[in-house]
Amino acid sequence: MKLITGFVVVICLSTLLFSCAGDTSSGREVESGGGSSDLKIAFVYGDSILMNYKEFRRESDAMELKQRRAEEELQKKGMALEKEIMDYQQKAQSGLMTPKEMQAREKYLATRQEAVLGERDKMAQEIMEETAVINQRLHGVLQEKLAEIKKREGYDFILSYIEGGALLLADDRFDITDMVLKELNGDDSGSSN
Repeated sequence: MKLITGFVVVICLSTLLFSCAGDTSSGREVESGGGSSDLKIAFVYGDSILMNYKEFRRESDAMELKQRRAEEELQKKGMALEKEIMDYQQKAQSGLMTPKEMQAREKYLATRQEAVLGERDKMAQEIMEETAVINQRLHGVLQEKLAEIKKREGYDFILSYIEGGALLLADDRFDITDMVLKELNGDDSGSSN
């Protein structure tokens, strides 16, 4: 289930990577080759947005807790099943069970194992679906804020800088991470890098 947390981060990073909105007037106008039009471009540090966006952290922490609890519950059920299997094996090896009892017990244990595996799959699916809903909501909030900033500041593009991402280098003069975080968090707690 650790993959689910990674899935959330990948989706949010993808959102930032392809977002086209911005913040602050630290963005700069860039003259195109023909000199006839200017582009106003800014960027945000995607990892800083994820680490400092309070709502994302809150949701991420809540999903991690839910995932951890689900894993603990499944582990307890798995250990209980393992104990039942060991008890069965001891009785069977000791000759304390008839072939018919052994067959019935094996069928019961197989059914229990399938139930535990089914519950694991169901919990994983529920967590993935809940994560997708949260992701979609946070993506919408981020897009809305970036669109507001883009319009207000007159940006043509707002890019996301993430190590190893499509944007290979960025000039800190065009960094609007703090502004975006302040708007997302509704306070002055934004901090870049």
